[in-house]
Amino acid sequence: MIKEYFEIVKKFFSLKACSPKLIFHLFFSALLRSLSLLLIPLAASKIIDVASTGNFELTLKMVVVYILSAIFYVMLHHYNYSAYAKNSIYTHNKLQELILNKVTTYDENFTKEISVPFIVNTSYNDVGSAMQVPDNFFDAVTTFINIVIAMVILLNVDVIVGIFTLIALIISLVSLDYNMKRRNNELAKQRVSQDEVSGIIGQVIDGTKEIKAFNMESNIESLLENNKGKWKEHYFKKRVYQDRVLCIIPELFGFGKSFVYLVLIILIFNQKYSIATLVLVIGYYGNIQTELVKLVETLEALSAKSIRVDRIHKLLNYQNKNMIEYGDNNTDDIKGHIEFKDVSFNYEKQASLKNINFTIEPNTFTAIVGKSGSGKSTIFRLLLRLYRVNKGCILLDDINIYDYSKEVYSSNVSIVTQKPFIFDMSIRENFNLVDSNHQHQIEACKICGIHDFIMSLKDGYNTKLIKDAENISTGQKQLIALARTLLSKSEVLLFDEVTSALDVETSEQVVKIFKNLRKNHTVLMITHKPELMKIADDIIVIDKGKMVGRGKHEDLIKSCPEYKILHKK
Repeated sequence: MIKEYFEIVKKFFSLKACSPKLIFHLFFSALLRSLSLLLIPLAASKIIDVASTGNFELTLKMVVVYILSAIFYVMLHHYNYSAYAKNSIYTHNKLQELILNKVTTYDENFTKEISVPFIVNTSYNDVGSAMQVPDNFFDAVTTFINIVIAMVILLNVDVIVGIFTLIALIISLVSLDYNMKRRNNELAKQRVSQDEVSGIIGQVIDGTKEIKAFNMESNIESLLENNKGKWKEHYFKKRVYQDRVLCIIPELFGFGKSFVYLVLIILIFNQKYSIATLVLVIGYYGNIQTELVKLVETLEALSAKSIRVDRIHKLLNYQNKNMIEYGDNNTDDIKGHIEFKDVSFNYEKQASLKNINFTIEPNTFTAIVGKSGSGKSTIFRLLLRLYRVNKGCILLDDINIYDYSKEVYSSNVSIVTQKPFIFDMSIRENFNLVDSNHQHQIEACKICGIHDFIMSLKDGYNTKLIKDAENISTGQKQLIALARTLLSKSEVLLFDEVTSALDVETSEQVVKIFKNLRKNHTVLMITHKPELMKIADDIIVIDKGKMVGRGKHEDLIKSCPEYKILHKK
């Protein structure tokens, strides 16, 4: 069992969510608090010892020592609680920060393998529980140290009582270990039965029509009752072991105190023992009993957090199948020159791009066109560094895009999709996530032609957007997303079908914006709109993962059959 607890703690600390300084204070305060508890029985016995001599003044002094010992314990307890609070806050925030940072770097398959509810529950409920692991662990360690020291003191005071206590303690610990293992085993079986019951209920919901059509109700109920019976069986067995762990074994150790009392009283009557020694022995025996109960409760709490730690560990150690790490090149003077050199990329064993070669100059507007599934979006995904090419290379200003640091690349390459996501907060707060300078926000909104609309709202830029901006039109949402992109100061702007869901008026407005954007940016757009193809400086035609045409609209309409078909559609 001890190995199991150390594995939980080891896995938790591997998450690297703790501050060494705060961890030291947590352990040090727990150790001092535990050791200070050992002073109280000693002080109590000294009071009795001195009082028996009739020395009132010395007795009074020992009472003061006893009170100071109790106060010292309370102060150290407060120190430990304070250390726990500070460490918990730090660890809680750090774990959530790690999860947020990790989730934002995962590939597109991430939510297929790990559900969104799993992520949300892990980042809130599991983090809130797992942050207590260091406190539980240090409590268990210091409690065990307390028991060992108290045991040594008892052996020194009275060997017979000490040996009896040691034997009772060993029997209790062995019994606890056995029963906790059996309890955990039954708990695992109970969860399996519970999953089977849940599975049957889920299948019943999916197959309601067939169940009614074939009159399966009675058989389904029998099957369900059979699995529920297994669940009950394992539940009651688990409860038996649980009761032994939490009640029976600690209480049986407590009954040993009666035997110790009896032995000591007999010795006192035979004038072989003093009352002060009795107080000392009983005090330390009671201390061991109290700490034993606390040890069990602490190990219980630690064991219960095992699944929480596993879930966080799974989330933070999810292995990206396709994504790649950033480099350390911090060159930030980006012009926006893009080059694909013999780029090939296979996705899930299927070729998405085959030997793609093209160069895009800065301050130009390039349209990427092709049928659905031709590979257009793959070009954008590669530019966003979501995947690593299988062959060839992609250069930004003659530097491999995988060599740039995250800060430089993410601040210079941005995308706007046909369904941009807007947070449930005010317009200004959405902009603040990119650039908190309000004057910059106003300038970006004026460029996008959305400033006047925002100012017409009752609360202006403080207007709260709810449910992914459902309280404004699709076109207005798209323009706000476009303004947010301009705030990023990115040199390379990627637009993925941004006009597909817009009305004619807003589409025309966006077209004008694109014409202006190319003055200071490298603009790439995936589009099916002929009007956008016509105004593009350059058009790249993709078909079945290959570049089958390139040029201006007037040239391609004559020379590229694939483009001609697209334009007619």
